Amino acid sequence: MHIKNNTHMTTISILSVVAILVILIQITMIDAALGLTKYYNCVTRDANNHGTLSLADVEDCYDKVFNGAENADDDGRPLS
Repeated sequence: MHIKNNTHMTTISILSVVAILVILIQITMIDAALGLTKYYNCVTRDANNHGTLSLADVEDCYDKVFNGAENADDDGRPLS
């Protein structure tokens, strides 16, 4: 009977860890999706306001939505 209890506790522990990891992965995926939605909304808003969409508009939206983008080079490395 003691071995059965240990097996059940181990199974419950493993399932708990898996459930927590799944929840954390879902949270990070939602944050990324919200960032992209804000970016697309900004680009669409600029295109509708000006009637055209320039590369400068796209870069401005990127800098507004994704913090820290202005302080990085083209490869994403922070500027000194």
